[in-house]
Amino acid sequence: MAESKRKDSPLRRRLKVVAALSLAVAGALTLAPASAQAETTGDHCVYDIVTEELTCADTPEAALAANSVGIQADSVLVRMYNDTNYGTANGTHTLSAPGSYTCSAAYSPVEFTITRMGSFVNKASSVHTYHSCDVKLFDNESATGTSSTWIDNLANLNTAAGGWSNRASSYQVS
Repeated sequence: MAESKRKDSPLRRRLKVVAALSLAVAGALTLAPASAQAETTGDHCVYDIVTEELTCADTPEAALAANSVGIQADSVLVRMYNDTNYGTANGTHTLSAPGSYTCSAAYSPVEFTITRMGSFVNKASSVHTYHSCDVKLFDNESATGTSSTWIDNLANLNTAAGGWSNRASSYQVS
């Protein structure tokens, strides 16, 4: 699987600090080793932007719950669906960040580049974004090659210019 390639930007450093402080406030949390926390079976996966782990389960809700650590809730930034019209029957890929994260209003600079989609490569048929985020899809796993326009919410990715249903191998968020 390709790994995410991101600069350690001020935003990323801030997210790391927020995550570390959240764990400290939670007090006596006992964390299992990272390999034990990341469940990779199931059709619904959550990619955590801070831990860079892909956690999967049988439902979108169970994947989010398995991904969450401590008392701090995660913000869903992007959810891709294997079905058109935001259907969850055949799987989802969700991008999460700790706390209440909101994307900037501008497309530049790109806030996150996600190159780790697990088994969801070439499966997205619809996408929904949250917290002022937009997504740009790429043909290649390294966020290179042909890309879509910036997408906010789209119930059928085939209606996007160039037809993007079952085509995305990586994506950017801004």
